[in-house]
Amino acid sequence: MSDTSGSVFAEKLSNITPYPVDTSKYKVRLDANESYIPLGQNILNEFTAALRTVDFNRYPDPQASELCGAFNDFYGIEGGFTCAGNGSDEIISVLMNGFVDKGETVMTFAPDFSMYAFYASLAELKTVVCEKDPKTLQVNFEAADKLIAEKKVRLCIFSNPCNPTGRIEKRSDIEYLVKKHPTTLFVIDEAYMDFAGSAAQSESFLTCAGKYPNAVVLKTLSKAIGAAALRLGFIVSDKAFYDMFCAVKSPYNVNSVSQAFGKVLLREKELLKECTKKIVRSKDELYSGICELVSDKPEDTYSNFVYYRTPNAVAIHEQLKQKGILVRCFGSQYGGAALRITAGTPDENRRVLAALKYNI
Repeated sequence: MSDTSGSVFAEKLSNITPYPVDTSKYKVRLDANESYIPLGQNILNEFTAALRTVDFNRYPDPQASELCGAFNDFYGIEGGFTCAGNGSDEIISVLMNGFVDKGETVMTFAPDFSMYAFYASLAELKTVVCEKDPKTLQVNFEAADKLIAEKKVRLCIFSNPCNPTGRIEKRSDIEYLVKKHPTTLFVIDEAYMDFAGSAAQSESFLTCAGKYPNAVVLKTLSKAIGAAALRLGFIVSDKAFYDMFCAVKSPYNVNSVSQAFGKVLLREKELLKECTKKIVRSKDELYSGICELVSDKPEDTYSNFVYYRTPNAVAIHEQLKQKGILVRCFGSQYGGAALRITAGTPDENRRVLAALKYNI
């Protein structure tokens, strides 16, 4: 927090807290929910070939048409329209600044991804928080329904499965709110849905893409696809929303190199599916290992991480750092103090479990 009085900075920046990123060197980094699987040499070779097709003296395709087409093919999207962004963060920022008027209300949930509220504050929007059930960490849809009506919520945003808890909500419950509040824009962030398994993935709202004018879905290449460095996010909507989003976003927001590399990756459907299965197996092994160490087992998770609530989270987090291991630590505002541990390589998982054995 900084004092902006008498300075060139806007007053709205006085309470800004940067997103926490630990840039120190660690032997094991399991804090950011990244894929532990590096891209293979074959894909890197394809990147090299794709790089030769880039006209570096020209601006990129403003609609990233071929990239979005590859994304639609990868996910089998037929009824929706897709637009690419410079990571999901840019898309969220555009939504907050372009689709909600100053002073209107955005609803977030707790626990959930902290950057939703961050971008709302930058757009000078009011924020109302709907607390999740403290035991199950699931959304209280009855409470959400009442808050949306009472606070005249203009935009409602949440992750499903949830970051940081890994819990998943039913599509039918989300659809109920979407239908009941047609003037509220619902933004369903499905960054982790690829890890949910076939049964749970039936809860994905992508199957409703284009069906509702007031509901959009966010996706990313940073998690299951394993391309966090490319900063590629996507928003799927109906045609009218797509047209408006394209009008609001920056005209050349996704650079040509990311577009070219993204197309290469999205053609590798079977390979990426196998990578996702490996990550899920790693998460299951990590989860089972932690369950063997504690009496109060962690939350079931439909993601690539384990969320473990413990009153000793802060102390354990510091002890792990001393051993060269970085995981994410959350305070009491996240359903009780907790550790979020990303699934890693077999060796990384073993190191974490060995360290936790003497610190939990």
